[in-house]
Amino acid sequence: MFCYKRRIQFYETDAQGFLHHSNYFRLFEEARGEFLRKLGLPYSALRKEGYEVVLIDAYAKFLRPILYDDLVEILLNLETLNKVKFSFSYIVKVNEELKAKGKTSHC
Repeated sequence: MFCYKRRIQFYETDAQGFLHHSNYFRLFEEARGEFLRKLGLPYSALRKEGYEVVLIDAYAKFLRPILYDDLVEILLNLETLNKVKFSFSYIVKVNEELKAKGKTSHC
């Protein structure tokens, strides 16, 4: 399982002071990009080789609010990988407390 950490910025929050729901998918993408970079396969290298990574579905379950200045930990796991499709699962925590989980599929 790959771990990506970063702090939530004020502009990412909504009127209630919570991380806006659309930004969970940004966190997933950041974690995924760092995971691929650690493997030596950043998106830029894949694109140079003629490959495109296309998102085909995305899911998030919001369990507890994430607030401005929280240090989030996104745990990413490669769930499936074959010639056509691959998918990731995500667990989002703050101070070891489960805040959200999600999944993305790509081709």
